[in-house]
Amino acid sequence: MKKSIVTLILVSLFSFGFSNETYEKAMSLSIEKLFQAKTIPENVEVANQFERISKTEKTEWLPLYYASFAYIMISYQESDNAKKDQFLDQAQKYLDQAMAIDPNESELYMLQGFLYPSRINIDPMNRGMVYMADMNKSLDKALELNPDNPRVYYLRATMTFHMPEAYGGGAAKALPLYQVAADKFKVFKPKTAISPNWGKEICDAEFKNVQEALKK
Repeated sequence: MKKSIVTLILVSLFSFGFSNETYEKAMSLSIEKLFQAKTIPENVEVANQFERISKTEKTEWLPLYYASFAYIMISYQESDNAKKDQFLDQAQKYLDQAMAIDPNESELYMLQGFLYPSRINIDPMNRGMVYMADMNKSLDKALELNPDNPRVYYLRATMTFHMPEAYGGGAAKALPLYQVAADKFKVFKPKTAISPNWGKEICDAEFKNVQEALKK
């Protein structure tokens, strides 16, 4: 019932166009749906909502950011590797459009840094060397633009944790990165109510898991 009401409100907003207030309302409702989505169709539906918003709000990068984020999430739900790449191609398309609107936004470079390991995850042995440098370059740029972006530290911590120790990874190497990420999340304040504000809960959970792993 709640989902039907949210959908009805969104349809109404799309039908009449956006003022600043209705734009933020449409975005808030879509963001809520995004982080409640559990299936590929649900993520596709919400990505389409963000795309429709972006076509009305042509100077806003946030709708495209969230549409890209939705397709990255889909890539982890899909089991077919060829389809994974197709979904990530769609994510990259939205991200490129967002970059064209604001090429100096830290969150966009962070999301690009998140997209690269999603590509690596499809075929780690062959893609690791291809995309790792690009990922680090994107995350470096994200930190240059905003040294307090906690999602950058979280992503680096996660990648380090899952990297073989022979290549500089493992729990011990990841621990201080998780610590920095956790500290950054504690004081982080999004620019607006609809700005990116995800990652704290999963970061805290993974940080705890790494701490426990090192005690064994």
